[in-house]
Amino acid sequence: MIRNKCLLDDLHFHDSRREALTRLATKVDVLNLAKISGHKDLRILQRVYYAPDMADVALMLD
Repeated sequence: MIRNKCLLDDLHFHDSRREALTRLATKVDVLNLAKISGHKDLRILQRVYYAPDMADVALMLD
């Protein structure tokens, strides 16, 4: 496998999925993130992936 050639023995599919969802969470709201990821329980997304920077939230309210 490529992962072994790169000496990344502890890399799994869920690692890349988490990275992708974490990055997407900065660009889309939690409902759209659920549609993209297939999550049915929004609490998981809110707890794990969707952690907006409060400074950015304050700018949206301005």
